[in-house]
Amino acid sequence: MSRVALITGASRNIGRAIALSLAGEGYAIACLARDAAALEKTAALVRDLGASVSVHVGDVSDEEALNDFVAEASRAHGGVDVVVNNAGIMPEARTAELSVQRFRQAIEVNLVAQYALARAAHPSMRARGGGVVINIGSMFGAMGVPGAAAYCASKAAVEGLTRALAAEWARDGIRVVCVAPGYILSEISRDVLDDPDLSRRIVSRIPLRRVGQPREIGELVAFLVSERAAFITGETIVVDGGQRMSI
Repeated sequence: MSRVALITGASRNIGRAIALSLAGEGYAIACLARDAAALEKTAALVRDLGASVSVHVGDVSDEEALNDFVAEASRAHGGVDVVVNNAGIMPEARTAELSVQRFRQAIEVNLVAQYALARAAHPSMRARGGGVVINIGSMFGAMGVPGAAAYCASKAAVEGLTRALAAEWARDGIRVVCVAPGYILSEISRDVLDDPDLSRRIVSRIPLRRVGQPREIGELVAFLVSERAAFITGETIVVDGGQRMSI
């Protein structure tokens, strides 16, 4: 029986890298995102690795779409063993310009969707004897960053959600871990990193003197869902080249 991983935000960058890493470990992959064309590119790369894959187009802020995602992926692949809550948004604006509506949207996408998908997948994981939920947070979850109130707040809450679910679901054999990237070359960070002066300033604050690559997050997730990490739950693993510790 193939192990099955559900991944949101799988159309590019970190989500795609996670899909490829897990496919390389023998997982069947169910991908969810809003961009159907980009999802098909991910699916083609997964198939090239010899893994089974299904494509699901939907918005993570829609609870019904998430419930359908779990049901459709379960029918396609036989169940759920791993959930990777990767989809996220980062509205950048000073608080005076950031509306309450946009703040709520960030909470819905970055936090509530993670809760909703994990909750929807829980019965299947429990029925299969356990599983792993990986919540993608951010180093910003433990920082105060001007112009990023919604992102910082939602990602800090992801760490709290991870701890609560880990404590509650341990008896079901389900581990829950948060991965908190720093600056990774992705859609969220590209505008910042494309500015040469700003990019130099950011890199100068990273002890390893570089930004991360999506594959490095994918490889970490592949480790965390494996039996090699079977005693890790409720923790937040920061992947930022040492930036957060050195500020």
